[in-house]
Amino acid sequence: MISSITKSKIPIDFSYVLKTSQLEEILGRENIITDVTLEYWKPQIIGSIFEVHYWLPNENNPFNRLYIRAGAILKKDVYNAREGLQKEVLPEFVKWIKNIEQLEKSSPLNTERLFSGYYRNNKVFIVKD
Repeated sequence: MISSITKSKIPIDFSYVLKTSQLEEILGRENIITDVTLEYWKPQIIGSIFEVHYWLPNENNPFNRLYIRAGAILKKDVYNAREGLQKEVLPEFVKWIKNIEQLEKSSPLNTERLFSGYYRNNKVFIVKD
C-alpha cells in the first residue's frame, strides 16, 4: 500500500520513468504488505530510476516501511528505461522485498537495506544489499 506520494516538478526535457499505477499494481498483485512512501525526484546521480530504502521500526514509526524514490531522466531515454524497469528492475525488486518480508523480526538478517535501479547507456543496472 502506498501511504504517501510526493511529486516534484522537473525540467520539461525530463520525464519520470515509473508510473504510480504500475507500482500500485505490482504491490497489490504480489501482496507486498510493507508500507510505502513514494517520492518522485530528479536524482543527483545520473540515471537513478528506482531507489528503495527498507527501514525498520523506530521511535517515530512502529512498523517496517519502504521509502521509494522514482527518478527522472531525459525524455529521449524514457521509453527504453521504462522497458528495462518493467522487465528487469521491478521483478528483482519483488524478489528482494519478498525475501525481506519472510524474515523473522528477530533475525539478524532483518536489517535496513537498499535496492537501486539505474539506467545508463541504454541498459538497466541493479544494486542491492
